[in-house]
Amino acid sequence: MSEEPREGVGSAPTPAALDPARSSEVAAKLDRVRSWLDASPYTAALFTSQAGVAWVTAGLEDRVSRNEEPGAVWALVDQEGAHLITSNVEEPRLIAEGGLTGLGFELHVTPWYQPEGLAGVCDELAGRGRLANDGNGPGTPVAGDLGGLRLPLTPQEGDRLAALGPECALALEGALRDWVPSERECELAARIAAALEERSILASLILVGGAERRRRFRHPIPTQAVTGGDALAVIVGMRGGLNISCSRSVSAGAPAADLEARHRAACSVDAAMIAATRPGRTWESVFGAAEVAYAAAGFPGEWRAHLQGGPVGYLSREFDVVPGTAAAATEITLGAGFAWNPSVQGAKSEDTFLVTATGARSVSNTDSWPSLVLDTPSGPIARPAILQR
Repeated sequence: MSEEPREGVGSAPTPAALDPARSSEVAAKLDRVRSWLDASPYTAALFTSQAGVAWVTAGLEDRVSRNEEPGAVWALVDQEGAHLITSNVEEPRLIAEGGLTGLGFELHVTPWYQPEGLAGVCDELAGRGRLANDGNGPGTPVAGDLGGLRLPLTPQEGDRLAALGPECALALEGALRDWVPSERECELAARIAAALEERSILASLILVGGAERRRRFRHPIPTQAVTGGDALAVIVGMRGGLNISCSRSVSAGAPAADLEARHRAACSVDAAMIAATRPGRTWESVFGAAEVAYAAAGFPGEWRAHLQGGPVGYLSREFDVVPGTAAAATEITLGAGFAWNPSVQGAKSEDTFLVTATGARSVSNTDSWPSLVLDTPSGPIARPAILQR
């Protein structure tokens, strides 16, 4: 840390509280970054995205401008040190609530009105010539390389994802249990958002489609439309940087026969994909299982109408599994988080899982929601059914 604060760059102490587990996780991540630097032409890595900073700090959140990049806090890592860079606006909150003690970061603070801003501090710390960044700020953009360091998840991240999943599901399911057909899509979305925020979960995505719009659009953003006889709701909830995806459907009484059939088809595809997601296989091989399952369910080629999902972590999808891409050809590892989201003309099946040695472990399903049990080569897999109100 700088010995004397001055105009442009300053330093600040951190509080006394220490989290050894978080400190150990950060140390492991700094090792990943430095190993990458050793094999690259760069001498320092700059993380300006909210996902990147949350990852390297093991959970520091930047919710000032939600999902707006670059964030209000940056992290710079080189072989000698690790630095957090922010403005004097954010400094008091980071010191009081950031939990930075013992993590190994020096905190550098610049006045918000300094013309060079955070980039000027980066220049002083590392220069621009051999600095890599994750998409913004000084240096060379290598977002794919730096984003790739977030995979695989650490065991601590898996534990946090597993704790977050049920809270997201309960928030979504609780809101849907109070649904009535006369409710507007935006009203249902508002209750879902409130249930998430009450749990300190950022609702980074909420989709709500009523009986008419869910059948027309794969991404039904909430509108003033009345939901009608059934509704589909989809969320991505984020806390500590980690993301949970899940979707649920509800109907007034027994669902229409066509919707019931399409929902079962989507669940059968989801179950096949979940069963195929095992360590040592590739993400692309799971996509192949989805194609077969869509055809077996009577909807060949339906996958072309919507993204099918992929690994999760500090983004709702660290990448979408697209056949033929380098990312899709990578190997699935133990501890990886993932969420598939097959859809069939208004029906969708989606939850978040962790890869284990014995199969996928659900982290966003609850025992209180009705389920369908589907047979797969790996055994029966339960998926959420349509709740009848």
